[in-house]
Amino acid sequence: MFSSAHTLLTRTQMLTVCLALLGGLVLSGAAGWFDAQQQTGQALRADTIRLHVRADSDSVLDQTCKLAVRDALLELTSRLYAGAHSAQEARAIAARHLPEFQMTARQTLDRLGQDRPVQVSLVNMYFDTTHYRDFSLPAGRYDAVRVDIGQPGTYGRNWWCVLYPGLCTAACGGYDDPAQTDLICGQYILRFRVVELWQQLTASRRDKTFIALG
Repeated sequence: MFSSAHTLLTRTQMLTVCLALLGGLVLSGAAGWFDAQQQTGQALRADTIRLHVRADSDSVLDQTCKLAVRDALLELTSRLYAGAHSAQEARAIAARHLPEFQMTARQTLDRLGQDRPVQVSLVNMYFDTTHYRDFSLPAGRYDAVRVDIGQPGTYGRNWWCVLYPGLCTAACGGYDDPAQTDLICGQYILRFRVVELWQQLTASRRDKTFIALG
């Protein structure tokens, strides 16, 4: 015989307990899902090397120079990165060939009759969310080869793409992990927004320079 201290739970009390347990499971699952998306975003950024070209100003001449340098660099990188098989190898190629990036940019400007300083750096920097024709990259910090044309601090509209894994010229794909490809090329809008918003709120905007020539 149970004493009064061990009375059975009422239906309302049982419902309350069940809802509390269910809520705990939902929150636990949501936290796990959130962590998984952040890990995918982190891996994506680590596996991506970007190319960033900054013009001296927004004038027609300076923007024309920027686009000419861009085209010359894309021709160069199509050869340099043809055999790259990992992000680590892509970073090594970038570091080893920074003088060639700089020389290509300077030669292009010389052909246009423009004597401009050119600084080339291997940096880790913050990028806003970038939308391309067939894919998007979420906001966050990425390693990049950055080419600055002209005087520091007077930049106009800039241009960027992806050196590795070759998305400058390929529409989509190239990542070994399908989850990374799905994040930027699929229709998982909520997943993308979770990665994007978290980086917008938490990522530092301060550049970290590894190597600089100029």
